[in-house]
Amino acid sequence: MRASVSKLLRVARLAACAAVAVVTAGSAAWVAEAKKPSPTAEPANAAKAEAVARVGADRVAVPAAVVARMGLTTAEVRVAHEPTKLPPFQGVLALDNDSMQRVHARFAGEVVELGTARDAGPAVDSSLPTPLRSHPVRVGDTVAAGQLLAVVWSKDLGEKKSELVDAVSKLKADELVQSRLRDLYKQGGTAERSLNDADRVVQADRVAVARVERTLKSWRLTDAEVRDLWAEAARLATPDGDAPKADAADWARVEVRATRAGTVLNKNVGVGDIVDTATDLFKLGDLTRLTVWAHVYEDDLPVFAALPKPVAWKVTLQSRPGVAYAGTLDQVGAIIDPGQHTALVAGTIANPEQDLKIGQFVTVTVERPADRGEFVVPSVAVVENGAESVVFVQPDPATCEFRRCPVRVLRRTRDGLFLRRDDGAAATLRAGDRVVLSGSLLLNEAMATLPNPAAAAAE
Repeated sequence: MRASVSKLLRVARLAACAAVAVVTAGSAAWVAEAKKPSPTAEPANAAKAEAVARVGADRVAVPAAVVARMGLTTAEVRVAHEPTKLPPFQGVLALDNDSMQRVHARFAGEVVELGTARDAGPAVDSSLPTPLRSHPVRVGDTVAAGQLLAVVWSKDLGEKKSELVDAVSKLKADELVQSRLRDLYKQGGTAERSLNDADRVVQADRVAVARVERTLKSWRLTDAEVRDLWAEAARLATPDGDAPKADAADWARVEVRATRAGTVLNKNVGVGDIVDTATDLFKLGDLTRLTVWAHVYEDDLPVFAALPKPVAWKVTLQSRPGVAYAGTLDQVGAIIDPGQHTALVAGTIANPEQDLKIGQFVTVTVERPADRGEFVVPSVAVVENGAESVVFVQPDPATCEFRRCPVRVLRRTRDGLFLRRDDGAAATLRAGDRVVLSGSLLLNEAMATLPNPAAAAAE
């Protein structure tokens, strides 16, 4: 037992001696290490020499070596000179409603004849007479103003013409009786009552003539046609009948003519049809100018409202690459489509060759005129965080100091971002300033992270 205890005591003394030796060795090593010069002193000084620092409330200084490693580049701020294209939108061609003609007959009746139009191409046999190279008016024909389209035989017109002739004839006969009674009365050959009765009859005849004449004119008979009716009445009143007779074939003839030049778009009549005054016999339209209907997104409407009037636009077709048709935007609809959130806009384009067709889909482009009061900068130059937009300007190309400049973006295009020159936020920009492109995000982070020396001095 005594031997075991002695053995344990010897082991404990050895362990204590070993621990003291380890502690002593460690202390000696730490002292020796402390006496050595620090290996990180020189790199720390170098890092300090290359540190980014704020030199003012809105300026940051970046060492040249850091600028090189960042790959920092700049671009020049320029004044807007060229017009900018707004995003294109889709549309469809339609007939100009202002040029639409709905051709009616002035009187109900039977269609007895159709007008003719010349064939577009030469006749197959040039020896044939010219009338055989014509055809009845059909859809697609171009007609001139005043060209005959159809002839309607109207019983109503014939009867009303006869009423006028009868009224005029009766007036002339009664005026003759009145004249003779007046002569007799002057000679004492008749009573005054008879002359007064003749005067009343003539006055009633004149009222009847005026009533029928006004009716015919309300049916849009021309003055020449009314004069012909007076001539016919004069012929009937001639005792010997030597006056020229009216043509019976023209007595109830109603000519339907185009009021202005256009293209026949619709034809609803044929020979033998019974028509009334409400029937659209023909529909004519001017295809040399077409309407464009297009949908513009609700967000773009303020831009269109701000454009100078009239708003010029260009129309292109996928089937005609490289060809553009000029026109103007005339109207912006007052209703927003709740499903698409678009407004219907309408305008016109010239189509002198009539190579554009109604119903074709088109792409519409509008250019916004240049505003000399605006600046243009590349999109990557602007740093946006949702609360504000800023750019970094290099006031002096010889130094690596950059000034933080808040801006207000007016609009965005593929050419860059537009800032208004006279805006309060953008007033610190000038044409020719150099703004940072690549590296602007890092500069903005440095401005947000580094302490403001002005604020530190105030404290």
